[in-house]
Amino acid sequence: MDDLAKVRALGPVFARSTALQAGITAYGLRQAHASGLIDRPTRGVYRNREGLPDGKTWEVLRAEHLQRCREFLALHPGHVVSHQSAAILHGLQIRLHPLMNVHLTSVDRAPCSRRKPGVELHHADSVVNAATSIDGIRTTTLARTVADVLRTSRPPQSVALLDAAVRDELVTAPEVEAVLGTQVRWRGRPRALDALAMHDPRRESWLESFSFVTMHGLGLPLPRPQVEVLDEGFHFVGRVDGLLGDVFLEADGASKYYLLTEELGLTPEESVSRVQAQQDERHERLVALGLKGVRWTTQDIQKNPEQVVGRVWRAVQDPDTTPFRGWLRIDGRIQRPERLAVPTGA
Repeated sequence: MDDLAKVRALGPVFARSTALQAGITAYGLRQAHASGLIDRPTRGVYRNREGLPDGKTWEVLRAEHLQRCREFLALHPGHVVSHQSAAILHGLQIRLHPLMNVHLTSVDRAPCSRRKPGVELHHADSVVNAATSIDGIRTTTLARTVADVLRTSRPPQSVALLDAAVRDELVTAPEVEAVLGTQVRWRGRPRALDALAMHDPRRESWLESFSFVTMHGLGLPLPRPQVEVLDEGFHFVGRVDGLLGDVFLEADGASKYYLLTEELGLTPEESVSRVQAQQDERHERLVALGLKGVRWTTQDIQKNPEQVVGRVWRAVQDPDTTPFRGWLRIDGRIQRPERLAVPTGA
Protein backbone atom coordinates (compact mmCIF):
# COMPACT_ATOMS: atom_id res chain seq x y z
CA MET A 1 0.00 0.00 0.00
CA ASP A 2 1.50 3.35 -1.01
CA ASP A 3 1.57 6.43 1.24
CA LEU A 4 -1.49 8.04 -0.37
CA ALA A 5 -3.59 4.90 0.14
CA LYS A 6 -2.41 4.68 3.75
CA VAL A 7 -3.42 8.33 4.30
CA ARG A 8 -6.96 7.63 3.07
CA ALA A 9 -7.21 4.66 5.45
CA LEU A 10 -6.46 6.79 8.53
CA GLY A 11 -9.95 8.27 8.66
CA PRO A 12 -11.27 11.83 8.47
CA VAL A 13 -8.84 13.37 11.01
CA PHE A 14 -5.52 12.07 12.28
CA ALA A 15 -2.38 13.26 14.06
CA ARG A 16 1.03 13.38 12.41
CA SER A 17 2.33 10.91 15.00
CA THR A 18 -0.46 8.46 14.09
CA ALA A 19 0.47 8.68 10.42
CA LEU A 20 4.14 8.04 11.15
CA GLN A 21 3.24 5.04 13.35
CA ALA A 22 1.16 3.68 10.45
CA GLY A 23 4.28 3.68 8.28
CA ILE A 24 3.58 6.84 6.31
CA THR A 25 6.74 8.82 5.72
CA ALA A 26 7.10 12.54 6.33
CA TYR A 27 7.65 12.87 2.59
CA GLY A 28 4.37 11.04 1.95
CA LEU A 29 2.51 13.46 4.22
CA ARG A 30 4.02 16.43 2.39
CA GLN A 31 3.01 14.91 -0.95
CA ALA A 32 -0.56 14.26 0.20
CA HIS A 33 -0.82 17.82 1.48
CA ALA A 34 0.68 19.31 -1.69
CA SER A 35 -1.67 17.28 -3.89
CA GLY A 36 -4.73 18.54 -1.98
CA LEU A 37 -5.62 15.11 -0.63
CA ILE A 38 -5.34 16.34 2.96
CA ASP A 39 -5.53 19.65 4.83
CA ARG A 40 -3.55 20.68 7.90
CA PRO A 41 -6.04 22.67 10.05
CA THR A 42 -3.45 23.06 12.82
CA ARG A 43 0.08 22.01 13.62
CA GLY A 44 0.45 18.26 13.92
CA VAL A 45 -3.12 17.47 12.76
CA TYR A 46 -4.24 16.46 9.27
CA ARG A 47 -7.69 16.09 7.78
CA ASN A 48 -8.68 14.08 4.74
CA ARG A 49 -10.25 16.65 2.47
CA GLU A 50 -13.98 16.01 2.26
CA GLY A 51 -16.70 18.57 1.69
CA LEU A 52 -19.52 19.01 4.15
CA PRO A 53 -22.81 17.30 3.24
CA ASP A 54 -25.33 19.47 1.45
CA GLY A 55 -28.61 19.62 3.31
CA LYS A 56 -30.51 21.50 5.95
CA THR A 57 -28.63 24.21 7.84
CA TRP A 58 -28.62 22.19 11.08
CA GLU A 59 -27.16 19.15 9.29
CA VAL A 60 -24.34 21.19 7.75
CA LEU A 61 -23.50 22.91 11.04
CA ARG A 62 -23.56 19.57 12.88
CA ALA A 63 -21.17 17.98 10.37
CA GLU A 64 -18.81 20.97 10.59
CA HIS A 65 -18.83 20.92 14.41
CA LEU A 66 -18.13 17.18 14.54
CA GLN A 67 -15.29 17.67 12.06
CA ARG A 68 -13.74 20.17 14.47
CA CYS A 69 -14.33 17.72 17.35
CA ARG A 70 -12.22 15.13 15.56
CA GLU A 71 -9.47 17.67 14.94
CA PHE A 72 -9.26 18.74 18.59
CA LEU A 73 -9.42 15.12 19.81
CA ALA A 74 -6.39 14.40 17.64
CA LEU A 75 -4.63 17.33 19.31
CA HIS A 76 -5.70 16.34 22.85
CA PRO A 77 -5.43 12.57 23.35
CA GLY A 78 -6.94 11.31 26.57
CA HIS A 79 -10.05 13.46 26.13
CA VAL A 80 -13.61 12.79 24.99
CA VAL A 81 -16.24 15.06 23.46
CA SER A 82 -18.49 16.50 26.19
CA HIS A 83 -21.04 19.16 27.20
CA GLN A 84 -22.74 20.92 24.24
CA SER A 85 -20.50 19.14 21.71
CA ALA A 86 -21.57 15.76 23.09
CA ALA A 87 -25.20 16.87 22.90
CA ILE A 88 -24.69 17.58 19.20
CA LEU A 89 -23.04 14.18 18.69
CA HIS A 90 -25.85 12.38 20.55
CA GLY A 91 -28.42 14.14 18.33
CA LEU A 92 -30.09 16.01 21.17
CA GLN A 93 -32.19 19.12 20.53
CA ILE A 94 -29.73 21.97 21.00
CA ARG A 95 -29.26 25.28 19.24
CA LEU A 96 -26.24 25.31 16.96
CA HIS A 97 -24.16 28.15 15.58
CA PRO A 98 -20.94 28.12 13.51
CA LEU A 99 -18.80 29.77 16.22
CA MET A 100 -19.70 27.33 19.02
CA ASN A 101 -16.58 26.09 20.81
CA VAL A 102 -15.77 22.40 20.91
CA HIS A 103 -15.98 20.95 24.45
CA LEU A 104 -13.66 18.14 25.56
CA THR A 105 -13.31 16.46 28.97
CA SER A 106 -10.21 14.61 30.15
CA VAL A 107 -10.78 10.95 30.99
CA ASP A 108 -7.21 9.62 31.09
CA ARG A 109 -5.57 12.52 32.88
CA ALA A 110 -6.72 15.49 34.99
CA PRO A 111 -5.24 18.79 33.80
CA CYS A 112 -6.72 22.09 34.90
CA SER A 113 -9.81 23.14 32.96
CA ARG A 114 -8.93 25.81 30.46
CA ARG A 115 -10.18 27.56 27.37
CA LYS A 116 -8.12 27.77 24.19
CA PRO A 117 -9.11 29.24 20.82
CA GLY A 118 -12.00 27.18 19.48
CA VAL A 119 -12.05 24.64 22.31
CA GLU A 120 -12.84 24.39 26.03
CA LEU A 121 -11.00 21.68 27.95
CA HIS A 122 -12.68 20.36 31.10
CA HIS A 123 -11.48 18.00 33.79
CA ALA A 124 -13.39 15.99 36.37
CA ASP A 125 -11.00 14.06 38.58
CA SER A 126 -13.51 13.56 41.42
CA VAL A 127 -15.66 11.07 39.48
CA VAL A 128 -15.23 8.17 37.08
CA ASN A 129 -15.71 9.64 33.62
CA ALA A 130 -17.62 6.91 31.79
CA ALA A 131 -17.43 7.27 28.01
CA THR A 132 -19.00 5.75 24.94
CA SER A 133 -18.37 5.97 21.20
CA ILE A 134 -20.60 7.30 18.41
CA ASP A 135 -19.49 7.21 14.77
CA GLY A 136 -15.95 6.59 15.92
CA ILE A 137 -15.89 9.61 18.26
CA ARG A 138 -15.40 9.06 22.00
CA THR A 139 -17.90 11.01 24.06
CA THR A 140 -19.51 11.26 27.47
CA THR A 141 -22.55 9.07 28.12
CA LEU A 142 -26.00 10.45 27.42
CA ALA A 143 -27.00 11.03 31.07
CA ARG A 144 -23.65 12.70 31.83
CA THR A 145 -23.98 14.86 28.71
CA VAL A 146 -27.44 16.09 29.72
CA ALA A 147 -26.25 16.80 33.27
CA ASP A 148 -23.31 18.84 31.95
CA VAL A 149 -25.59 20.83 29.66
CA LEU A 150 -27.97 21.55 32.56
CA ARG A 151 -25.04 22.94 34.54
CA THR A 152 -23.57 25.10 31.78
CA SER A 153 -26.48 26.33 29.64
CA ARG A 154 -29.28 28.80 30.30
CA PRO A 155 -32.41 27.07 31.68
CA PRO A 156 -34.67 27.73 28.66
CA GLN A 157 -32.24 25.85 26.41
CA SER A 158 -31.24 23.11 28.84
CA VAL A 159 -34.80 22.32 29.97
CA ALA A 160 -35.92 22.15 26.33
CA LEU A 161 -33.11 19.67 25.65
CA LEU A 162 -34.01 17.57 28.71
CA ASP A 163 -37.75 17.60 27.94
CA ALA A 164 -37.10 16.30 24.41
CA ALA A 165 -34.57 13.67 25.51
CA VAL A 166 -36.97 12.24 28.10
CA ARG A 167 -39.96 12.53 25.74
CA ASP A 168 -38.01 10.55 23.10
CA GLU A 169 -37.08 7.93 25.75
CA LEU A 170 -33.35 8.53 25.30
CA VAL A 171 -32.76 9.12 29.00
CA THR A 172 -34.78 9.46 32.22
CA ALA A 173 -34.84 12.34 34.66
CA PRO A 174 -33.73 10.03 37.55
CA GLU A 175 -30.69 8.99 35.49
CA VAL A 176 -29.70 12.62 35.00
CA GLU A 177 -30.40 13.40 38.66
CA ALA A 178 -28.15 10.51 39.67
CA VAL A 179 -25.28 12.00 37.66
CA LEU A 180 -25.83 15.40 39.25
CA GLY A 181 -25.69 13.65 42.63
CA THR A 182 -22.05 12.77 41.90
CA GLN A 183 -21.19 16.34 40.86
CA VAL A 184 -21.15 17.77 44.39
CA ARG A 185 -19.83 21.35 44.56
CA TRP A 186 -19.41 21.44 40.78
CA ARG A 187 -19.89 24.77 39.09
CA GLY A 188 -23.46 25.26 37.85
CA ARG A 189 -24.97 22.41 39.90
CA PRO A 190 -27.62 24.63 41.60
CA ARG A 191 -28.71 25.89 38.18
CA ALA A 192 -28.92 22.30 36.95
CA LEU A 193 -31.14 21.29 39.88
CA ASP A 194 -33.41 24.29 39.22
CA ALA A 195 -33.66 23.27 35.56
CA LEU A 196 -34.46 19.69 36.56
CA ALA A 197 -37.33 20.99 38.72
CA MET A 198 -38.82 22.79 35.68
CA HIS A 199 -38.60 19.71 33.46
CA ASP A 200 -41.88 18.39 32.02
CA PRO A 201 -41.84 15.87 29.12
CA ARG A 202 -45.55 16.49 28.45
CA ARG A 203 -44.50 19.56 26.44
CA GLU A 204 -44.50 18.51 22.82
CA SER A 205 -41.85 20.69 21.21
CA TRP A 206 -38.57 22.50 21.80
CA LEU A 207 -40.37 25.82 21.31
CA GLU A 208 -42.96 25.07 24.01
CA SER A 209 -40.29 24.18 26.56
CA PHE A 210 -38.06 27.11 25.64
CA SER A 211 -41.01 29.54 25.73
CA PHE A 212 -42.50 28.47 29.05
CA VAL A 213 -39.15 28.42 30.87
CA THR A 214 -38.17 31.77 29.36
CA MET A 215 -41.45 33.33 30.52
CA HIS A 216 -41.09 31.71 33.94
CA GLY A 217 -37.74 33.42 34.29
CA LEU A 218 -39.56 36.72 33.74
CA GLY A 219 -42.04 36.06 36.53
CA LEU A 220 -44.80 34.08 34.84
CA PRO A 221 -45.98 30.85 36.52
CA LEU A 222 -45.26 27.70 34.56
CA PRO A 223 -48.46 26.86 32.65
CA ARG A 224 -50.08 23.43 32.59
CA PRO A 225 -48.91 21.80 29.34
CA GLN A 226 -51.06 20.08 26.71
CA VAL A 227 -54.54 20.66 28.16
CA GLU A 228 -57.54 19.35 26.23
CA VAL A 229 -60.48 21.76 25.89
CA LEU A 230 -64.02 20.36 25.52
CA ASP A 231 -67.24 22.21 24.71
CA GLU A 232 -70.45 22.17 26.75
CA GLY A 233 -71.34 18.73 25.40
CA PHE A 234 -67.91 17.32 26.22
CA HIS A 235 -66.89 17.33 22.55
CA PHE A 236 -63.20 17.84 21.85
CA VAL A 237 -62.34 21.34 20.60
CA GLY A 238 -58.55 21.41 20.82
CA ARG A 239 -55.45 20.68 22.83
CA VAL A 240 -53.59 23.84 23.80
CA ASP A 241 -49.83 24.08 24.37
CA GLY A 242 -50.33 25.58 27.81
CA LEU A 243 -53.04 26.88 30.12
CA LEU A 244 -52.70 29.60 32.75
CA GLY A 245 -55.96 30.17 34.58
CA ASP A 246 -58.46 30.82 31.77
CA VAL A 247 -55.75 31.91 29.29
CA PHE A 248 -54.52 29.41 26.71
CA LEU A 249 -50.99 29.77 25.36
CA GLU A 250 -49.84 28.73 21.89
CA ALA A 251 -46.25 28.59 20.61
CA ASP A 252 -46.48 28.87 16.82
CA GLY A 253 -43.40 27.13 15.47
CA ALA A 254 -42.83 27.08 11.73
CA SER A 255 -42.81 23.26 11.49
CA LYS A 256 -46.53 22.86 12.21
CA TYR A 257 -47.39 24.92 9.13
CA TYR A 258 -45.68 22.44 6.78
CA LEU A 259 -47.27 19.26 8.11
CA LEU A 260 -49.69 18.96 5.21
CA THR A 261 -46.95 18.93 2.56
CA GLU A 262 -46.50 15.21 3.29
CA GLU A 263 -49.91 14.30 4.71
CA LEU A 264 -51.92 15.67 1.78
CA GLY A 265 -49.25 16.33 -0.81
CA LEU A 266 -49.74 20.10 -0.74
CA THR A 267 -47.11 22.63 -1.72
CA PRO A 268 -45.42 24.46 1.18
CA GLU A 269 -47.44 27.58 0.37
CA GLU A 270 -50.71 25.64 0.31
CA SER A 271 -49.85 23.89 3.58
CA VAL A 272 -49.10 27.20 5.34
CA SER A 273 -52.35 28.72 4.11
CA ARG A 274 -54.44 25.67 5.08
CA VAL A 275 -52.89 25.21 8.53
CA GLN A 276 -53.07 28.95 9.27
CA ALA A 277 -56.80 28.91 8.52
CA GLN A 278 -57.26 25.86 10.77
CA GLN A 279 -55.32 27.51 13.59
CA ASP A 280 -57.37 30.71 13.32
CA GLU A 281 -60.65 28.79 13.32
CA ARG A 282 -59.55 26.74 16.35
CA HIS A 283 -58.48 29.92 18.17
CA GLU A 284 -61.90 31.50 17.62
CA ARG A 285 -63.71 28.38 18.87
CA LEU A 286 -61.68 28.43 22.08
CA VAL A 287 -62.38 32.14 22.58
CA ALA A 288 -66.09 31.57 21.93
CA LEU A 289 -66.14 29.12 24.86
CA GLY A 290 -64.93 31.91 27.17
CA LEU A 291 -61.16 31.40 27.17
CA LYS A 292 -58.59 34.06 26.29
CA GLY A 293 -55.61 33.25 24.13
CA VAL A 294 -52.06 34.44 23.47
CA ARG A 295 -49.96 33.23 20.55
CA TRP A 296 -46.33 33.91 19.66
CA THR A 297 -43.66 32.79 17.20
CA THR A 298 -40.11 31.55 17.71
CA GLN A 299 -38.79 35.00 16.80
CA ASP A 300 -41.15 36.68 19.29
CA ILE A 301 -39.97 34.67 22.28
CA GLN A 302 -36.30 34.85 21.33
CA LYS A 303 -36.15 38.55 20.44
CA ASN A 304 -38.89 40.10 22.61
CA PRO A 305 -39.75 37.75 25.51
CA GLU A 306 -40.79 40.68 27.75
CA GLN A 307 -43.45 41.69 25.22
CA VAL A 308 -44.82 38.14 25.10
CA VAL A 309 -44.99 38.01 28.91
CA GLY A 310 -46.71 41.40 28.95
CA ARG A 311 -49.38 40.12 26.56
CA VAL A 312 -49.98 37.09 28.77
CA TRP A 313 -50.36 39.21 31.92
CA ARG A 314 -52.77 41.56 30.12
CA ALA A 315 -54.86 38.55 29.11
CA VAL A 316 -54.82 37.22 32.69
CA GLN A 317 -55.86 40.64 34.04
CA ASP A 318 -58.52 41.19 31.39
CA PRO A 319 -61.65 42.38 33.29
CA ASP A 320 -63.92 40.48 30.89
CA THR A 321 -65.89 38.17 33.19
CA THR A 322 -67.47 36.01 30.44
CA PRO A 323 -67.76 32.58 32.08
CA PHE A 324 -66.04 29.61 30.50
CA ARG A 325 -68.77 27.30 29.25
CA GLY A 326 -66.68 24.29 28.42
CA TRP A 327 -64.61 21.72 30.25
CA LEU A 328 -60.93 20.86 30.59
CA ARG A 329 -59.33 17.43 30.56
CA ILE A 330 -56.10 17.56 32.58
CA ASP A 331 -54.13 14.39 33.32
CA GLY A 332 -57.18 12.27 32.61
CA ARG A 333 -59.57 14.25 34.85
CA ILE A 334 -62.37 16.65 33.85
CA GLN A 335 -62.36 20.04 35.57
CA ARG A 336 -62.92 23.79 35.20
CA PRO A 337 -60.13 26.39 34.85
CA GLU A 338 -58.30 27.26 38.04
CA ARG A 339 -58.39 30.82 39.34
CA LEU A 340 -54.96 32.43 38.90
CA ALA A 341 -53.61 34.82 41.52
CA VAL A 342 -52.11 37.90 39.84
CA PRO A 343 -49.14 39.42 41.67
CA THR A 344 -49.13 43.15 42.29
CA GLY A 345 -47.39 45.08 39.53
CA ALA A 346 -47.61 42.29 36.95
